[in-house]
Amino acid sequence: MIKVIDKCIRKRTMNLINQLRHRFFIFRAKKLAFKTYKKFFKKNYSFQKDKFNTSLSTIVHINTSDSGGGAARVAHDLYDFQNAHSLQSFMIVSKKKINDDCVFEINRLNTRQQHFLTVAEEELQWQDFFQLSSLELPNYSAFKKADIIHLHNLHGGYFSPFALPLISRQRPVVWSLHDMQAITGHCAHSFDCERWQIGCGKCPDIASYPGLKKDTTKFIFETKKKIYSQSNINIVVVSNWLRDKVKKSMLSNFPVYTIHNGINTMIYKKYDKVNARKILGIPNDMEVVLFSAELGVNNPFKGGEYVKGIIEKNLQKNILFINVGGAKEIEKTDWVWNIPYVLDAKEMAQYYSAADVYLYPTLAESFGLVILEAMACGLPVLTFNTGGVPELVIHNHTGYIAEYKNVEDLNAGLEILLKNHRLRNEMGDNAVRRVNEYFTLEIMNQNYLKLYNEILKS
Repeated sequence: MIKVIDKCIRKRTMNLINQLRHRFFIFRAKKLAFKTYKKFFKKNYSFQKDKFNTSLSTIVHINTSDSGGGAARVAHDLYDFQNAHSLQSFMIVSKKKINDDCVFEINRLNTRQQHFLTVAEEELQWQDFFQLSSLELPNYSAFKKADIIHLHNLHGGYFSPFALPLISRQRPVVWSLHDMQAITGHCAHSFDCERWQIGCGKCPDIASYPGLKKDTTKFIFETKKKIYSQSNINIVVVSNWLRDKVKKSMLSNFPVYTIHNGINTMIYKKYDKVNARKILGIPNDMEVVLFSAELGVNNPFKGGEYVKGIIEKNLQKNILFINVGGAKEIEKTDWVWNIPYVLDAKEMAQYYSAADVYLYPTLAESFGLVILEAMACGLPVLTFNTGGVPELVIHNHTGYIAEYKNVEDLNAGLEILLKNHRLRNEMGDNAVRRVNEYFTLEIMNQNYLKLYNEILKS
């Protein structure tokens, strides 16, 4: 009995010691974090304009990854285009997915200091503040060669906002905003919340991507504001809708340019529908409604609940709903197919061409590359009136824009598009023309090259 009691006492004692060690470790980590935070703001950044080149030859793009999401695709398309048109372009990314010698992955620091600060960042919920590896970017050979540094998505656990003054005082910086995260206390899209206009705090949805575990939004907002005041940035927005947001934000003092994204119309184009369906095994005797959302119909950003509502209203109506990106393996029922994410752009163009309508009830959208892809392949787009979507889709001309979050109006639009084949074909043809006139990859690239040169000469 005494041995059992003694064993229990030793176990409890060790647990207590471990708890005390953990608390002391957290205390030390937080102490270092506060010290480092103050040190960042004491640093004096000098503007080294005399070192800048006035002619454009080399551009470096910095983004979360080199492929995958919309921002990655835009960054990589620019990188490809520039290398193909007598310029030298590099990418520096957090996650490298493509084997390319001109794409560099950020070297993660594995120091004791970084370990302490990573723990403190998580404990304090200071979003990405202590990603020290990003402070080393000016030492990269690609950076040293650059005439322009082109930033894209900086959120994603790899880039400290404290790197902005350092980078922007050494090279001219263009920062393409693909969402709202730069102007909020944490979120990529604020939805109906407008607290970002008054400094955030009392956040109604701290779980919204990129999520927080506690509400530190006011502190993050104020820190960003201080950082921006020490930076020198040229802001690019992908839609006029986002431009209006930025003009009301803490970035309003910087020059703001609107450059719409563009797509490769040599790949995304209208293929023969019958042949496309044959290739993909899609029946010819059904109307096909295509939608694409990672995580499938459960994706809240892409209006998953409204996709569900539309499907429920139209089951057993000779309509086949195909979701690309909604499953790890192919899942098929009589009326709904879930297809894994399609990596090959030409295969995706075949899916667009095989469909009759593209359903995209997005709830938060700064732009919408997939909308352009569908339009370029001759699909009318059925969507909600939100964000930058109306800058792409013209109601009753290239698609149907339903009232925001109104599933009945969304379904009414679907009925119009499926029942009137002539109107649907006209809208599809109008969509192709609109993309070719305003939203091609070449147009986007030329607009960026023009901006780069203007900045270098100013």
